[in-house]
Amino acid sequence: MDLATFIQQRRPDWRKLEAVLQRVEGSGLGMLDDEQAVEFGRLYRRAASDLNQAQTFLSGDTTVQYLNDLVARSYLVIYAKTKVDVLGFLRYLLWGYPAIFRRYLLHFLLATAIFLAGAAFGFLAAYFEPVSRGFLLPTAMPTIQPPQEGEEDESPVLTSGELAGFSSFLFTHNVSVTLATFAFGITLGIGTVWMLFYNGILLGALGAVFVEAHQLKAYATGVLPHGVLEIPACLIGGAAGFILAQSLLQARSWPRLEELGRAGKQALLMVAGCIPLLGVAALLEAGVARAPDWFLGSGLKLAIAAVFALLFVVYVFLLGWRRPQARI
Repeated sequence: MDLATFIQQRRPDWRKLEAVLQRVEGSGLGMLDDEQAVEFGRLYRRAASDLNQAQTFLSGDTTVQYLNDLVARSYLVIYAKTKVDVLGFLRYLLWGYPAIFRRYLLHFLLATAIFLAGAAFGFLAAYFEPVSRGFLLPTAMPTIQPPQEGEEDESPVLTSGELAGFSSFLFTHNVSVTLATFAFGITLGIGTVWMLFYNGILLGALGAVFVEAHQLKAYATGVLPHGVLEIPACLIGGAAGFILAQSLLQARSWPRLEELGRAGKQALLMVAGCIPLLGVAALLEAGVARAPDWFLGSGLKLAIAAVFALLFVVYVFLLGWRRPQARI
């Protein structure tokens, strides 16, 4: 049996199983009546059998990936636990997510290249054409300012309440930007490219202002303590957006909407890692980057940035090699 005939004959049952999964995922099989439960079992066994055939004759094909995802989702519904597995969730954070990140490393590197291109453009434009700063750096955008020569930083340290409020504001703002970068993947990636490029422009143009003022150290201490986590989170959001775009652009042997649904789950797993990164970044920005120099010196700020950058690199590149990647 060739691939086209196999898909044509089996696709109706796959769609039925997927429709049932959309109903029971999150609520459990208890919502099905007896006939529906029996039908679910039949569809699940058929899909598992089809997966076995596909793995034998179509190794590496996208059909195998689709069926593997369908069977895995059914398995999780059937053997779902009634209580939250906290240890399982922590194991996933430690071992599962880094594996997913590396699976889509090329998407992350593409997002990084676009962001850096925007930063280079913003820096060159703002440095050699100062008049462009008026529209490259919106006046309504809260940002750090280069200190005047000889000026001492006498700003007070934030209280615990002010720190919590400011961190909450930063976290909410950064999450909205990251999720927008991810969601714009549905525009065939055009919106995602623009969000990455534009945020790079902002960072580069701001850097030009500080370089011209001979305050590169102030720029580094104002950006790096939180940027070492905030920028990768934004890039991860961009990578997740490119996963969506790829599912729409790449030809498949089934409808694009089905492929979008499959890829969307992977993209959501990818972008989920941004949330804890942005939470920690918001605390670092409010408590470290915005702290006055008399309270936290430049050397200590940069040391903190280096520590968190190293922790991020160790997390995504060294963990998760010896654990199964599909158990999510």
